[in-house]
Amino acid sequence: MPVIEPVPLEHLDDELRGLIAEGRASGMLSTSIPNQIWAYRPEQSKEMIRRYKLSFNKGFLEPRLCELVRLRIAMFNDCVACKVARKSPEVSEEDVACLASDDARFTPREQMALRFAELFATDHFAIDDAMIAEMGKLFSKAEIIELGIQVSSALGGGRLAHVLRAYDHDDRPPVLRYEGEFAPAAAAVNAA
Repeated sequence: MPVIEPVPLEHLDDELRGLIAEGRASGMLSTSIPNQIWAYRPEQSKEMIRRYKLSFNKGFLEPRLCELVRLRIAMFNDCVACKVARKSPEVSEEDVACLASDDARFTPREQMALRFAELFATDHFAIDDAMIAEMGKLFSKAEIIELGIQVSSALGGGRLAHVLRAYDHDDRPPVLRYEGEFAPAAAAVNAA
């Protein structure tokens, strides 16, 4: 159980519940649990989903490259849910088994994106002007920004999910329990 008990889906407002349902149906969200925890700040939870939706299989970067990067960050974060989820059929289990920037199975763009992700997670000071110049030979400026946003979101979001145990495979009890703050009757009282 997560550290902070998730807000029950039926207690979420219609908009957030709809965004979660849409994200789950599209494969963008592997689970609703993190967003049910972020729902203690419902507007921020909604914005996180909307921001992810902007690039999920719709950005400038190809879906395979995005999925490789997402999985590489999941390995650094040791996020079990993220490591087992597959958001692109273009990534094979063989790709995942060899997921590193120096593996020849990956294209030069994939290798560079993986290298960026690896350094961002382990030594962001090593991403210097020379590396950005090398990236500029393979990626447009817009693609570099999209990659950076994707990597930073996956790294930060994954680490927050880990800290809050925002997954459903943990049998420890929550530290902070849901107290009905968003139950329909409580929500009406809180709004008044």
